Amino acid sequence: MAKLHNLAYDYASDLEQEAVVDREIRQKKNTDTANKFFSLRFVVLCALVCGLLCVMIYGKVQISDLSAEQTRLQTELTELRNGNTSLESELAQKTSMTKIEEYAKNEGLVKLDRSQIEYVEVDSDAVASVVETKDRSIFVRIKNWFVSKLEYFGL
Repeated sequence: MAKLHNLAYDYASDLEQEAVVDREIRQKKNTDTANKFFSLRFVVLCALVCGLLCVMIYGKVQISDLSAEQTRLQTELTELRNGNTSLESELAQKTSMTKIEEYAKNEGLVKLDRSQIEYVEVDSDAVASVVETKDRSIFVRIKNWFVSKLEYFGL
């Protein structure tokens, strides 16, 4: 602080005060930078924690959806098994011997008597055998090869 007079003045004390003020200012600047760095670190940490929480919540939602889907499929499987059981019992009722006999009587069919059975004797030497011709043309062989490949592939 400069004074406007002609008297001698000791400026040493003013210089010390200015040096102290400069030190205080420097310290304040450093603390502001540290606070900014701390606040930036805090914001990044908060964003990371929020991101992790969002990922956890999303995972829980997915698990909930999958368990609901599993429950629905289990219920559907149980209903289908019950329907299969009822269809099997209905099929067993329709294919029982009494139902078949009843259907045959309604169609006019009767049981065979022993007198209606006829036996046929066959000579044991009568065996059918396929004779393969040796003089097949190349076109017949190609056709047979093609047919065999189609049969192999199930076409």
